Amino acid sequence: MEDHELVCYCDRVSKGEIITALEQGARTLSDIKRMTGACSSCRCKELNPKGRCCSQDIALLIKEYLDAKTGLC
Repeated sequence: MEDHELVCYCDRVSKGEIITALEQGARTLSDIKRMTGACSSCRCKELNPKGRCCSQDIALLIKEYLDAKTGLC
């Protein structure tokens, strides 16, 4: 996934914006919501091509980022 690709379709938040929030200290979905506005409109199930809420994709990005920072995987 490229940095410009949307992760949260209802609030138009990209992977790059989420990575930036992680670099600025975000560690949880609540942090990401507060810092980027992702998961605020709750319309991803309708707007996301995967037909589901973006929270799962954001959680995966958080895990991948934290694993990379700690040298896991």
